[in-house]
Amino acid sequence: MAAKQLLLLAFSILNTIASTYVQQVVEIRSYTLKPGTRDSFHQLVIDRSLPMLDRWKIRYLGYGPSLQEDSSYYLIRTYPSLGSRQASEDAFYNSPEWKQGPRESIVSKILYYTTVILPADSIRAWVARLPPITADPADSIILSSLNRQFIENFIHQDTIKHSAIIDPDFVCIESDGTIVPRAAYMHDWADAYNKSGYTSFSITDENIRIFGSTALVRSKTVYTKNINGKTVHGNSIYTDTYYRRDGKWKCIQAQITPVR
Repeated sequence: MAAKQLLLLAFSILNTIASTYVQQVVEIRSYTLKPGTRDSFHQLVIDRSLPMLDRWKIRYLGYGPSLQEDSSYYLIRTYPSLGSRQASEDAFYNSPEWKQGPRESIVSKILYYTTVILPADSIRAWVARLPPITADPADSIILSSLNRQFIENFIHQDTIKHSAIIDPDFVCIESDGTIVPRAAYMHDWADAYNKSGYTSFSITDENIRIFGSTALVRSKTVYTKNINGKTVHGNSIYTDTYYRRDGKWKCIQAQITPVR
């Protein structure tokens, strides 16, 4: 994800929680990794680090390979205040769960890292001065937020929130070519994640293209699942089609393609 798009995504998420966190800070951590380790580091972040952050209720805004070189990586987290950040990270990094868990496998791939801590208001001010990345940058922000919400709805099996972004004319085209209408899709959504065997599920490589009142939102999923006691890593590419109906973007079609 380009830096401009990353800041826009951060801005969108921060706006949704601004009413709760009055003096919110954003921590941007930039890692320089040992040569040839970035792919395995990324997988460890997805499989081990992010689930821990979720359990410890540490909010992260973004993560992934940086654009400038193949040894760089970033992680962006947000905290209610500077003091709560220090307390939260002290507890997290001193916990037995971290020290006896993924710490060694993750730290062993890091040469060094730098940390920048900024007030959330600064990011909002910078984003306001960015030139648009599309004819209407607000639509890109909304669609990126909806894309993230789509995945969060799946992981948390939140049918109420999901129904709000799924158009009445929605269909899902499954990886085997089956076309599933909205009613059947929403019925299966309620327990789809639990039945899937997924142990982690996230997205990367977001791409948004807007054509008037229609938009294509494409991302790559990165997941692990447990199949017959074995851990399996995999990816898929999905393209969601959105249509602006009565001034609001609604998903009218989802299509999933597994990466073989």
